[in-house]
Amino acid sequence: MAIQRYLQIHPMDNVLVALQDLAEGTTIVFEGKEFTLKQAVAAKHKFTIQPMEQDTEILMYGVLVGKLNTPLAEGELITTENLRHASEDFRMGNRKTAWTKPDVAAFKDKTFNGFHRSNGTVGTANYWLVIPLVFCENRNVLTLKAAFEEKLGYKVKANNYISEVEDLIGLYKSGADVNTILSQDLLANSTSSEQERLFKNVDGIKFLNHEMGCGGTRMDSDALCGLLAGYITHPNVAGATVLSLGCQHAQASILKAEIEKRSPGFDRPLYIFEQQKEGTEKELMQKAIKATFAGMMQADKNERKPATLDKLC
Repeated sequence: MAIQRYLQIHPMDNVLVALQDLAEGTTIVFEGKEFTLKQAVAAKHKFTIQPMEQDTEILMYGVLVGKLNTPLAEGELITTENLRHASEDFRMGNRKTAWTKPDVAAFKDKTFNGFHRSNGTVGTANYWLVIPLVFCENRNVLTLKAAFEEKLGYKVKANNYISEVEDLIGLYKSGADVNTILSQDLLANSTSSEQERLFKNVDGIKFLNHEMGCGGTRMDSDALCGLLAGYITHPNVAGATVLSLGCQHAQASILKAEIEKRSPGFDRPLYIFEQQKEGTEKELMQKAIKATFAGMMQADKNERKPATLDKLC
């Protein structure tokens, strides 16, 4: 099988690409005709396939890439001296704006089980959020995460094989050799380490840290509060605990206004704690822990109920 030495990348291209170094005088066979190279062409460089006048448009990949500065015969090397850059003017392609509504008759009576909110939206999940208004509260948010996740049954296990490793440690300490370790049946000793969730109707508790909120412009803090409000008002969110320091640009009042803008009359549990008002970090954390637990108790009362598919939008 002959090795391909040159290539036309796109059917509209009027130059060929050398796939290997081609010597001067090499015979080129393309679309039923033969011609010879006028100069040596290095691999990946291009050459003409027909005589071309000055200003002829050169097409590569099916698009205009340049125009010739001088006339060229077939089989001549394309260089930066004989070619200048050119491109097509930008224009909108033909747009198809007509849309035919699909037949949804087969789905019109279908439902899904979701969490209904008072504003008419329906969530596919039921999460509690813990969010800092300013990065200064990130450590406290992580402290809450450590306190809640495992005890409530939401902690993601790194693996379920801790007991197996403990078994091997015991064997090693008792003098087991390599062959004994390798032949040990771990599956027989494997036990599930999954912890049962305390709140059956709460899918999880999410802790959303960030590095903003303190300085920046007022527009920055408004944008941050708008983003956080978008999370809090999402149908998949049952409620939220928000930790604030107090002196930052991203004030609780801005967050509340952004929440009202997105969900007028928002009535899901929302607890906002400001450390500088609470006095000490300990008092802040104790109140946040109690409020978060109480909020999740309320969230757990919301059970999945049928909803029409349009609520997925």
